[in-house]
Amino acid sequence: MRIVKLFRHHVLAVLAVVALLVVQSNADLALPTYMSEIVDVGIQQGGVESPVPDTIRADALDALELFMTADDAAAVEAAFAPADAQGIRAFQGSPAEKDEGSELARIMELPEVAVLALEQGVDASALAGMTGGAGTGTATGTGDAGAAAAPEGATAAAPATLDLDDLRALVDAGAVTREQLASAAEALGEQTGSMGGTIVTQRAISYVSAEYEAQGIAAADVQNAYLGRTAAIMFGLCLVSLVATVLTGAVASRTAATIARDLRRETFAKVMSFSPAEVNTFSQASLITRCTNDIQQVQMAVTMFMRLVLLAPIMGAVAVMRVLATSTGLEWTIGVAVIAVCAVVGVLMGITMPKFKRMQSYVDRVNLVAREMLDGLMPIRAFGRERHELERFDDASRQLMDTQLFTNRAMSFMMPLLMFVMNCVTVLIVWMGSHGVADGVMQVGDMMAFISYTMQIVMAFMILTMVSVILPRAEVAAERVEEVLSCPVSVRDPEHPKLPAPGAPRGELTFRNVSFQYPDARYDVIQGVSFTTHAGKMTGIIGSTGSGKSTLVQLIPRLYDVTGGGILLDGVDVRDWSLSELRARIGYVPQKGTLFSGTVESNLKFAGDAVTDEGMREAARVAQASEFIEERAEGYDAPISQGGSNVSGGQRQRLAIARALAKNPEVVVFDDSFSALDYATDARLRAELARTVTDAALVVVAQRIATIMHADEIIVLDEGHVVGRGTHEELLRSCPAYLEIAQSQLSPAELGLDVQRGQAPLHADETKGGER
Repeated sequence: MRIVKLFRHHVLAVLAVVALLVVQSNADLALPTYMSEIVDVGIQQGGVESPVPDTIRADALDALELFMTADDAAAVEAAFAPADAQGIRAFQGSPAEKDEGSELARIMELPEVAVLALEQGVDASALAGMTGGAGTGTATGTGDAGAAAAPEGATAAAPATLDLDDLRALVDAGAVTREQLASAAEALGEQTGSMGGTIVTQRAISYVSAEYEAQGIAAADVQNAYLGRTAAIMFGLCLVSLVATVLTGAVASRTAATIARDLRRETFAKVMSFSPAEVNTFSQASLITRCTNDIQQVQMAVTMFMRLVLLAPIMGAVAVMRVLATSTGLEWTIGVAVIAVCAVVGVLMGITMPKFKRMQSYVDRVNLVAREMLDGLMPIRAFGRERHELERFDDASRQLMDTQLFTNRAMSFMMPLLMFVMNCVTVLIVWMGSHGVADGVMQVGDMMAFISYTMQIVMAFMILTMVSVILPRAEVAAERVEEVLSCPVSVRDPEHPKLPAPGAPRGELTFRNVSFQYPDARYDVIQGVSFTTHAGKMTGIIGSTGSGKSTLVQLIPRLYDVTGGGILLDGVDVRDWSLSELRARIGYVPQKGTLFSGTVESNLKFAGDAVTDEGMREAARVAQASEFIEERAEGYDAPISQGGSNVSGGQRQRLAIARALAKNPEVVVFDDSFSALDYATDARLRAELARTVTDAALVVVAQRIATIMHADEIIVLDEGHVVGRGTHEELLRSCPAYLEIAQSQLSPAELGLDVQRGQAPLHADETKGGER
């Protein structure tokens, strides 16, 4: 997944989140265990946790030791402190030795069952094995004991029950050994255990409860103390889970925001390095969507990934380990649930994934149509095409809506189906678990805990399905962002940039047999163009629409790279300059004077801090912009809206010209930048350029003859070829293409110079072609 690649610089954050999720999962999944213990221990066992009591009467412990081997009795003696003044012996071992299932609990469990059976009255035949090896049974105890000691089949009448006093007498008399009593207790435990796997433990717990009552400890106090301790532990676990969850959210949100910020920065930087060819490959609307909506989708997915996608397997793994630790025999239900959930998710994802990929392209189309409508609002109104554009936008919007409806309807089945699976699994566990409870191999609390663990496992898959709606879209969005980042840039910095040699002339621009072909085009749009211009000189470029004028001057700042020949600035090929250094020496004024939101000053100082206030004001004066700037009350602090929409077209062009002049470049390129100026302003501006800009070469692309007729050299282009080159007067005589343009724009009086001299200019149809 492309989303995962985004974490390569945030490994520590991911590890921190994983650690926090492990803590959170263990805290959350410990709660069902304690809930189970509340039911099993707190309620069913009255708060008694283990067959090993906290305190026991000395004579009661002696009675238990009758049913233990010598080694077991020694271990029990070591676990309890000597009797106090009241004859009470307290447990002095570690808490682990008291746990149910510990060695000490195993030793004490069967004797407790046997003693409880004797105290409650037990059939003598159940303990017949106690005296089986005592010989003929000469009784030394009471009559009941003597009768009990008689071997099976003896003629003496046997009593109905035995008690502890009888057994003590038999042991003291040597008629019965401790080993025999231990074996008898084990046999009684097996007999009791045949009624259910937990019955023996429950009987031992009943003995401990009775022992506490015999010591004067109220059963309610024992139960309340246990419930209070367990509740405090559960509250602590809830706090731990809360803190871990909050920290996880904080780290995930910060990491996602950082990744999104870095992506926006990288994507914007990459787009800024694109030539117009790469921009046209994606379209402006698509690039805007990729830099905003797509990265937002990625940010949401990163947050979901760290908070939920990582949580799901951790939660599931911890739950599976706890399920396996319960040994309830119902583990197979987990497999059924997982298979069912995977089937549901797999089918729905297979249906919706292709639609998610189409959805992003439909978002691009909606943005494209909306952008075109906003940019072309005036001509749309002028031509009365509002209804057509609304229908066009509605078509694009409806495509997006239909796709979203399909995916949402498909995904809406997911949650009900998963809830159905979860409920079926719950019913299955209760059905099977109830039989286990009835058979005594499972307690109610264990079944409740198992249900909780199973639900957590299913919930882990449900979490994945919840984010499955976001992740596919985010994956597509990440792919689209990666397409921008991995797009090869046609105009790049050279590996070893060069600078002009010391003493090289400043502002010398040379075209050497320059040719250019657009990407994927079949023919060159510029062919074999050669000329040289110097600082203080103006070179005009003119030609019919589509002749390649703008394309030619866009090669100077390397908006495109030439495909043949070379362009030299100060004797160095522009492809050998670093882009930043090259463009710092070139002032470029495009056809559309784009301004940026801010103030007049911020736009004129757009080149950077090197532009001084004095240089800014001088550039504005030369560009004939100072007058309308200073007419405003705010002056150079006057606000400029986005695109310069709050100033006129001519003012916008003059501000763009001033911005280019303010950086004091070596070459100033005007790409039809005088078209919105009136003739008087045009003339004053050109006069100021000729008078003040003497240390820079001027390259002027124009449609109007008047703009360039006083240039030092004029280049005439026709279909990418140079068909004329010279001054205005020379071209009137030698270039039919230039003459045709001149005749369409200038009056006969303005063309009368040659007539007065008796040399009528060539008519456009007298010759064809020209210098190529």
